[in-house]
Amino acid sequence: MAEIHEISLKKGREKMLSRKHPWIFSGAIAGGIKAAENGALVRVVSSSGKYMATGHFQQSSIAVRLLTFSDQTIDQAFYKKRIKSALNYRKTQNLNPAGENTNCFRLINGEGDKLSGLIADFYNGLIVLQYHSYGMYHQRSSIKAAMAEVIGNHEHEIIEFVQGLDLKKVDENFPTDHFAQDGGQEVIEAGIKYLINPFRGQKTGFFLDQRDNRIFLRQMSLGKQVLNTFSYTGGFSLNALKGGAVEVVSVDSSSYASEMCKKNEQLNGLSGENHEIVTGDVFEFLKEDSREFDVVILDPPAFAKSRKKSHNAVQAYKRLNREGLKKVKEGGFLMTFSCSQVISNQLFEDTIRTAAIECGRPAKIIKRLGPGTDHPVSVFHPEGHYLKGLLVHLDG
Repeated sequence: MAEIHEISLKKGREKMLSRKHPWIFSGAIAGGIKAAENGALVRVVSSSGKYMATGHFQQSSIAVRLLTFSDQTIDQAFYKKRIKSALNYRKTQNLNPAGENTNCFRLINGEGDKLSGLIADFYNGLIVLQYHSYGMYHQRSSIKAAMAEVIGNHEHEIIEFVQGLDLKKVDENFPTDHFAQDGGQEVIEAGIKYLINPFRGQKTGFFLDQRDNRIFLRQMSLGKQVLNTFSYTGGFSLNALKGGAVEVVSVDSSSYASEMCKKNEQLNGLSGENHEIVTGDVFEFLKEDSREFDVVILDPPAFAKSRKKSHNAVQAYKRLNREGLKKVKEGGFLMTFSCSQVISNQLFEDTIRTAAIECGRPAKIIKRLGPGTDHPVSVFHPEGHYLKGLLVHLDG
């Protein structure tokens, strides 16, 4: 077992831990910080020496990512218990490794599953691990062993990546041609098949957090003309087609995404006659294409990954939604999203309101949208709520 260091909080900072927030910032720490290395296990004690919590230390503004508020051993058994709890919860949501209608889902959602710094996505037997902290990276052997125990007799394979750390990919010798050229692991979500490729795709290969919103779109697509921007590999597009849309246009700047979108269309036996796939800049398409649609989907990448860039992000969201609103027919719908964690729900809603004012469209918020139930957010960690969306009705 790794050596455990001890760090103490500044006097008066003990009360912050009563809120059970899983992060301790560097400004709250009084001593012991120099002795700990990146990723070290640390016991956090009060200024009087009383045990408070255990977590992973990191030389950053978030100095400690907490794992537990009880004095217990952090080992393979610990991770097994947390992973098993996470899987059992997913099963209550009809998500499990042996699922016939859906066999891909988020298994570990960081702080939402009390494992800050760890993401695990399950793709029909393929488990993709992302380490967002040095602590989880150093504990990878225990994590993988625990994962194998929990998944049990379901055939599985584990691949790993690190994100936001000064480290190369965990296994430098892992073949990046693991999948056939432009191919991938076949998965099924709500009855629709997809190919995912963690080595070439975004996130871990698929946007699992949009599952419920894709299904919702399917339910409202009958007889509709649908524009899906930032379409990636066609998740929203295929659901619109399955739902009976008469026309779907998918727009993405990535030729790889467009190719995979076409492959996914063919994988599901869908005719391409009413599905147009456009490789190009979304902003240019919105300005230059003269068509209007019953449903317009705006699902851009994060425009801001830090608070200092939030102002520019708001301007980009406003411009995008202003142009998107112009493409919606009278009586149609805009389905718009932001995955920028630093953009709050209220700020996002205010931005959409400003866009509607600027383009002079009467608009009503019909529904607030968010991630699926396999992306739980701890009530003690509101920062975990990153994906936000709105369904807007244009009645004039």
